[in-house]
Amino acid sequence: MTDTVTVTRELEGWILDAVHKTNTVTFDALKVLSEAVKPVTVALPSVTPPLAYEFVKDFMASERKFAEDVMHLAAQLTPAPPKPATK
Repeated sequence: MTDTVTVTRELEGWILDAVHKTNTVTFDALKVLSEAVKPVTVALPSVTPPLAYEFVKDFMASERKFAEDVMHLAAQLTPAPPKPATK
């Protein structure tokens, strides 16, 4: 039983590490993108906030979908509860 728990904890750690690295890369890419479009956004102050909010909304929806997919996959790896004994 301990081996299963240890392996499960290691797997969780790997997954969380991969997600953290992915989020870091994504955030860094967004920083680069924001710096690249900054000169244009200064010229369009009334248009930029709605577009930015729409982008963030779509991005967060994508992240939520990813998290739900990961949870669904993880649930498939969880063993089914034992069936009650019949008398």
